[in-house]
Amino acid sequence: MSRRKTAIKYWTVFTHIGLLVFSLMWAFPSLWVALTAFKSNEDIFSIPIKFFPSRPTFDHFIRLFAKWPFGRWLLNSLFLAMFVTVLSLVVCTLAAYSFARLSWRGRDTLFLIILASMLLPMEVSIIPLYFMAVQFKLFNTIYGAALPLIPLPIGVFLLRQFFLNIPRDLEDAARIDGCSSFGILWRIVIPNSLPVLSAYGIYIFNYAWNEFLWPLICLRDPNKVTLSVGLRLIQGAFELDYGLINAAAFLASLPSLFVFMLLRQRIIRGIALSSGIKG
Repeated sequence: MSRRKTAIKYWTVFTHIGLLVFSLMWAFPSLWVALTAFKSNEDIFSIPIKFFPSRPTFDHFIRLFAKWPFGRWLLNSLFLAMFVTVLSLVVCTLAAYSFARLSWRGRDTLFLIILASMLLPMEVSIIPLYFMAVQFKLFNTIYGAALPLIPLPIGVFLLRQFFLNIPRDLEDAARIDGCSSFGILWRIVIPNSLPVLSAYGIYIFNYAWNEFLWPLICLRDPNKVTLSVGLRLIQGAFELDYGLINAAAFLASLPSLFVFMLLRQRIIRGIALSSGIKG
């Protein structure tokens, strides 16, 4: 018994050390970007390499806002992320409830098609999306950049899995009292699904905030682009201003990092509940 306890203790220590090393490896690039944003050009190009800035400076941030419409890009990204988050929650909730609780012809087949679409990268649909955006006069608009990001298959899947775990007795009792399907969704399903809805809302916000490929193709006006596309514009074609790029990357990562750190427990709990894991 003593050997077993000793083995468990050593394994626990080994596991924690491994997790610590992995966490440091994951966090190092982000920490490097944050520190480089406050370095002078002399510190950035110094040999040997300096990890910490010798004299922290805000020069790169001042030049960033003076040279580029960074504030405008920030507002564009915030609007796109909020717009996609709200509409995706509505669309995916309605679709997931339909797949989980309503019976209609072709339901299971369509759900399998949605699951299969999760295996396809977005690049497959870029050309059709481009022609549709041009046809409906959504090209080079923030709405054209946002609409393709709304109906995410992963959202339908996660919400459907959670809705299936809600006891049917609640739904049956509501139907006996004369409640409609929409009333059941609004009064029973949604109030009991707030953890998973919060988790998906945070996920889709970060997804929309960091999306790069489709906004790069859809948005041509430099004043309409999002932060992820703006970072590419800052890089330039023939020169790299490392201080400016790191300052922009640091500021662009703050909102999604703040949301994750503030609500990380909701993310973990919501995903666990949607997977059927009790905690």
